[in-house]
Amino acid sequence: MSHRAKGFSLIELLVTVSLVGILAAIAIPSFTSVIQNSKADAEVTTLQRALNFARLEAINRGVSTQVLPVAGAAWNTDLMVVLSASPTAATALRRTAAMTSGALVNTGGVSVIEFNNLGALNGFAAPVVMTYTSGTITRTINVCLNGRIVLGGSCI
Repeated sequence: MSHRAKGFSLIELLVTVSLVGILAAIAIPSFTSVIQNSKADAEVTTLQRALNFARLEAINRGVSTQVLPVAGAAWNTDLMVVLSASPTAATALRRTAAMTSGALVNTGGVSVIEFNNLGALNGFAAPVVMTYTSGTITRTINVCLNGRIVLGGSCI
């Protein structure tokens, strides 16, 4: 009577584990870049939402609103949306949390973005270009003179 063993042999198991290890070693670097891109997209979207909120509040309330960093001129810190008549942290309409990835946001020296009661930029002769940089990842936000916020494109 012949008895056949059931299960895997040691060689079959070692080959399978080796293949899984090789595939994981190939996939992990690209998975890391996917996570970094996703985090960059989320942080840029949060910044865009704050700008859109300020613009819509200016239109709805019929008064100018501002978007500005809470602590100094660093746009990667907490941001707040305030009415232009009372720009203090205590009267903020909305606060946005700081960027956690250590990214930098370059606004070309702009410390406050203000929207008038029609939703257009107030006090600017040219669109405001905000450049988000995190490692090798770069995203651009353009705030057009008419108040439109464009991700990655231009105001034209």
